[in-house]
Amino acid sequence: MAQQLTISQVAEKVGVRASTLRYYESIGLLPEPPRVSGRRRYDEAVLQRLEIIRTAQQAGFTLAELRV
Repeated sequence: MAQQLTISQVAEKVGVRASTLRYYESIGLLPEPPRVSGRRRYDEAVLQRLEIIRTAQQAGFTLAELRV
C-alpha cells in the first residue's frame, strides 16, 4: 500500500499552504482525497500532479486554463 500523506505533509513537501491544496480541490485541479477519521489522506501521486501544476503556472498558464 502506498504511503498516505496528510494535507500538512503534502503542503510542506511542495512548498504551498494547506489552504492552497483545499482551493485546488474546490476548483477541480485536485481530486478530493479519501478521508480517514475526517482528515484528508493523499496518495504520493498528488506530489507529481502538484509539480505539473507548478510547472504550468511558471510557463504562464492560469488556473482556469489548467482546469480545462
